[in-house]
Amino acid sequence: MNKQQKQYAYPLCIQLTLGQSIYDEEFISLLKLLHVHGFYGVELNSIDFENLPPMELKTLLDKYDLRLTMVASGACANRRGLSLSHEDESVRLLSVKTLGQMIDFAASIDAGVVCGFIKGSGEGNPDVCRAQMKKSIRELSAGGYLQKAPVYIEATNHYEALLANTLEEAAAFTADVCGPLWILPDTYHMNIEETNIYAALQKHMGLYHNIHLSDNNRYYPGFGAMDFSGILRFLKAAGYEGTISIEGRNCGTIASDITRSADYLKVLSMAV
Repeated sequence: MNKQQKQYAYPLCIQLTLGQSIYDEEFISLLKLLHVHGFYGVELNSIDFENLPPMELKTLLDKYDLRLTMVASGACANRRGLSLSHEDESVRLLSVKTLGQMIDFAASIDAGVVCGFIKGSGEGNPDVCRAQMKKSIRELSAGGYLQKAPVYIEATNHYEALLANTLEEAAAFTADVCGPLWILPDTYHMNIEETNIYAALQKHMGLYHNIHLSDNNRYYPGFGAMDFSGILRFLKAAGYEGTISIEGRNCGTIASDITRSADYLKVLSMAV
């Protein structure tokens, strides 16, 4: 990490949604801002990864001393109605195929893939959807996709998803899989689902290499009531060595929110 990046307790990333082009003025201006604040990397949420040039993206990020850490599947899954656990087999198969394409894209640029919304919605028969999800993971594993790039099952709350609401439930999908499969904690979702955030993080330490930091109101860290100071101190004491990513909705403009949250995390990091 460079001097600016060392201002944070952990390498700091952020999830951004990409518009029509990686050369959009707003996207470029955000990359410049991230560089000023010493961010380490970007998680990219895009509707269409098929037409996204990975090497051009890497070159652009390199210019601002950033790297692509994750490919987020949410925007694409939402736009195309994808679900790895869908009871309709045609929808499930299309979702597996599309996720495989995302994994190929991520592998070409040395990034991971987040399975959040693409797991499926909060509706359906739990037993059927769980079986469908396991089938999708087995197919990805059999196709060698889990060996190509890190794939993370994000634990999301029960208002948004039927499956993998807690870290324990997300971790259950990593068992009996040929190839590595990881989980992704998110503090916003954990605040809803976990009885003890620290105990859950401790129990599954080693199954995650990135943590989404999102406040209790779904804004960026520093806009709500989450005890991020306690979380960072816990992670340090537990020997966590991964990255952290801010994610969520915006209270003001995205640029002003990035600045405020980055400054907030710099102050917290000084005490860790």
